[in-house]
Amino acid sequence: MTAPTHGVTDTARAARPADAATGDAVARALATHPAVAATTVRGPSGRRTAYVVPDPRHAPQLHRAAVAGTAALPAGLEWHEPADELRLAGVNRTESAFLYREIVTDRAYLRHGIALPDDAVIVDVGANIGMFTLHAARPRPRARVLAVEPVAELAAATAANAALYGLDVTVLACALGAVPGRAELTYYPGNSVMSGRYADAGEDLEVLRGYLLTGEGGGAGGQLDRLAAGRMAAERRGCAVRTLTEVAAEAGLDRIDLLKIDVEKAEADVLAGIDETLWARVRQIVLEVHDLDGRLARIVGQLRDRGFTVAHDQDPRLRLTPCHNVYGRRPDARPAPRDPAPAGSPLVTARALGERLREHLARCAPDLPAPDRFVLVTEVPEEEEDVPGAASPTASRAPSSRTAVFTEIWTEIFGPGSDRPDADFFDLGGDSLTAVRLLTLLEDRLGEEALAPDAVFTDGTFAGLAAAVEASGR
Repeated sequence: MTAPTHGVTDTARAARPADAATGDAVARALATHPAVAATTVRGPSGRRTAYVVPDPRHAPQLHRAAVAGTAALPAGLEWHEPADELRLAGVNRTESAFLYREIVTDRAYLRHGIALPDDAVIVDVGANIGMFTLHAARPRPRARVLAVEPVAELAAATAANAALYGLDVTVLACALGAVPGRAELTYYPGNSVMSGRYADAGEDLEVLRGYLLTGEGGGAGGQLDRLAAGRMAAERRGCAVRTLTEVAAEAGLDRIDLLKIDVEKAEADVLAGIDETLWARVRQIVLEVHDLDGRLARIVGQLRDRGFTVAHDQDPRLRLTPCHNVYGRRPDARPAPRDPAPAGSPLVTARALGERLREHLARCAPDLPAPDRFVLVTEVPEEEEDVPGAASPTASRAPSSRTAVFTEIWTEIFGPGSDRPDADFFDLGGDSLTAVRLLTLLEDRLGEEALAPDAVFTDGTFAGLAAAVEASGR
């Protein structure tokens, strides 16, 4: 028997040609799909990855997503896929998933008769990463959006997302207020949706706890408190303040089909920066109102006095918070002729492509194993060392008792087979309450500080979290 070389046994060496042959056969079958320009399949059974170059003619949006995926994003941003039909730059996955659910699934800003014509002019104040901008403009190629966001990272995400989908979006990295000037704002990197000029760590922590407590399993006591507190680490930032009247004039807006405002307790300031001429051009308005000191009733009254038909509601998950949504529509607001689906091919994510290719493989080569994951690339890696995310030499080490406990808890939550190194907490359906459960189970078995509360938001892969649990025992 030949002695092992570089830690590879004869058995492992003999298995490699079989794995390579299987990967080559899978790649040839996948390459017959029109969305695939080129592909290679690497790795052993159970960890097999297909690296796919999307075809620019048959899957143009997916090809653009691959190119965007290789582009460097500004610091603090990463690419997320909160749904099969959406790839976007965001701050953290749990927030991207939250925004998708609130804005796209629940249609938080398009209720009570609020509708958009195909050539809508939209002002998105408090755009965050641009989720509403994408939701409103993607199905309407003739729409024009003015997106306003004072946090630099979030404004950069909105710009990157608009560019990815080729939308007519102007991004302004500033705040809106009653008068021009400068102001300080509080930015929560772990909970950016609550950032703003009037942020208060104590109040905002209670609002976040109130939101989490309305979910199933939300009463997880100290773990929920630790998770919430970890999400509220704050940074102070300076920002320019302009008025909506000023920026609308600069942009040459002769009408606003929808003015959307979500600015975390600064909504009254934004409204105070609208002059009478601009008010007459606003056909519909939707805003989140923090009902502090009777603010909800005052704003509803102001809108009715200006000729809007007004309604308001509250998300059941926010019933323990002061947050309400207000909807105003003028009787002569232009109707929407239809409720269109997003324009173009839905193939813009690795997730959607993976589903299509698994179906394709099952039809054309049912005896071949489907890859465990699909990665978008702009060119096929030629050598093993060129493969993105190639396993490290330590990946095959026997698990310690702490890692074994973590694996047991992870698979209890997400199911058998979910303990792949690249399996992602959020891709598997995890959310803040799942994180609370994970922390609770880990600390019951391994003691306090087994895992930092914010770990799932910084490296949510199975391998990354397992390594963190292992390191916490040293």
